[in-house]
Amino acid sequence: MLPAESKRGKLALGNQAIRGMSGKNLGMPAVFVAVTAVVLLALPSRAEEARVPIPSGCKELAERAGLPLTLTHGEAARAVAYLRIMSGHDPAVARCRLALHG
Repeated sequence: MLPAESKRGKLALGNQAIRGMSGKNLGMPAVFVAVTAVVLLALPSRAEEARVPIPSGCKELAERAGLPLTLTHGEAARAVAYLRIMSGHDPAVARCRLALHG
């Protein structure tokens, strides 16, 4: 067994490490690394991405939104997310959802 004094010292060290991980006590290097990672992930890559054609049931919506008839993977993901929040009462939205799901 460790003496009580050593246990208290290790406990204090552990608590200090936990406090260091909280948002209040993050040092400037940690914030810089986090911001840099977010910026790098948000930037488009310089490599040419493969473009895929949109389904024929979605062409009316694409024309209405001013989108090209081919999309990159990122553009397609954003379009699908936007399609999820669009009203299903619009027949063009219903056709596009049907084209994507079946």
